[in-house]
Amino acid sequence: MLKQNSIIVGIVGGVLSFIWAYDHIPLYNLSFLPYGIRAFFVIDSVISILAGVVMILLFKLAYIKILYILNLVYWWINYLLLTLTRVLPAPLIGKPLPNTGGPALIAFILDILLIIVSTVIVYMSG
Repeated sequence: MLKQNSIIVGIVGGVLSFIWAYDHIPLYNLSFLPYGIRAFFVIDSVISILAGVVMILLFKLAYIKILYILNLVYWWINYLLLTLTRVLPAPLIGKPLPNTGGPALIAFILDILLIIVSTVIVYMSG
């Protein structure tokens, strides 16, 4: 039963990671952002896809617990970057980013869900 639950949780986490990447890749095309931030969105999306693959492979990689701890840390970092850049000056821009309802809201919700799923995965993996 535990193995079946870990497969389901891993697939849900992987799909959420892919949706998060899908939400962020188009941000590269925002021409008003500096190139460094646009490149960050692409790199962050690629890392998100890799994190999703690792979550989906939970049933095979559960013995490598450090992967899932790093995954949890990654989602916390994304959450903190998203929330803190709405209050504090964003890197390379020098001012807080606007509070928008589009990709930022989707990312905020997905970050919270991914932190929950990643926490469950860390707990289940070891």
